[in-house]
Amino acid sequence: MKRLYRAFKRWLYLPDGKSNEIFNLLLFGILALSSIVAIVSFTRTLGIFLALFR
Repeated sequence: MKRLYRAFKRWLYLPDGKSNEIFNLLLFGILALSSIVAIVSFTRTLGIFLALFR
C-alpha cells in the first residue's frame, strides 16, 4: 500500500511534508473509494446488460 501511495503522489506531483500529508491521504482515500464504487457499479451494470440478452 505504501508503494501505491508513493506512486500516486509522484503521479499527481503532490507536495511532500507533514502539513500536506493529511491532504494527500484524504485525496488518496477519496480516489480509492470512488474507483471501487465505479468498478462495482460498472460490474453491476454489465451484469444487468448481459442478463437482458440471455
